[in-house]
Parts: sequence; structure tokens; C-alpha cells
Amino acid sequence: MIKKWNLIKENKVFSSKPFNVYKKIYEKPEKRGKFSAFVIQTPDWANIIVRNKKKEILLIRQFRFGSDKVELEIPGGCIDSDEAPIDGARRELKEETGYISNKFQQIGVVDANPAIQSNKCYTFLAENITNTGIRNLDPDEDLECQFYPMEDVQNFIRDGKITNTYIIAAFHWLSLYEQK
Repeated sequence: MIKKWNLIKENKVFSSKPFNVYKKIYEKPEKRGKFSAFVIQTPDWANIIVRNKKKEILLIRQFRFGSDKVELEIPGGCIDSDEAPIDGARRELKEETGYISNKFQQIGVVDANPAIQSNKCYTFLAENITNTGIRNLDPDEDLECQFYPMEDVQNFIRDGKITNTYIIAAFHWLSLYEQK
């Protein structure tokens, strides 16, 4: 039976916004030796599937530094350390899109990459939306918003126009939610 490894020591080896890197030294179960692992600690993340009265999905286009290209995604962002996931999701939705919702619920959560990351990504569904017309973008954000039929969103995933794993997982959660 696989057992949890014993954490002996951890040290922060790199710090930046929005992540830190820790070196963790573990002892294998039953005293079978030690192993050093590097773990990226980042804030938890929230993604929001926004659906209008026509059941269209709000997608955003924005430049992403990691892929070095413009990506097609859903609204989302880091949850502040003092926020509940739902509060961070509501804040991110309003900041990025100007939309608010009076029907807002969590439909799923995933571990980002448990091999090397410690954070989670929460997925929320926002319906009964209202556009306040006021956005508050971060300095590194420049984005456009547009509603698409769900069939288009599925085709974007199938055709490789949406490749972000968090976004694909969000639509999987939506599919499971709608099967209830």
C-alpha cells in the first residue's frame, strides 16, 4: 500500500509574484531513503463560466506570457489569501468583464498539477448576469470579451483554439453539472 512520505524539512529557494519555489526534503516510508522535491506554491485560482440568457458563453482573449500568444479563455484569476474562493471568483469576474451575477455557484475544483504545484483551481458558473460597464484590469491585463454559442466553444476546444487545461477542465465540470 502506498503511504504518505514524511516531510523532514522545507526551505524557500525562490520568491516572486505570483509564486514561490520551495525545496522539500522527504523521507520515504519505512525509512527507505530521502528525496528532495521542488514545489511551486501559488495562490489558488478561480475560473468562471459566464452564461447569458441565450445560454451563450463569455470568452475572453488575452495575451499570455507563458505561451507567448493571445489565448481564448474564460474569466478567472488568483484568489487573494484572505478571500473565500467564491468571493475571489466574483471579484475577478467583475474586474475582468464588468459582469456581476445573482446566480453564482461552484461546480468543480481540481489540483493544478499535484506533482509540482500546491494550488487548486475552482470553477464557478455565473448566470443571471448584469453588465455594470465598469472593469478594473490589472496592469498586465489587456483583454476582449465576447459571447459564443456552446457549440462554438466545444469546437474551439476540439480544434485546439482553447488549450488551457483549466478552461478545458471547467467545461468538463459544466458537463457533469448539467447531467444532474
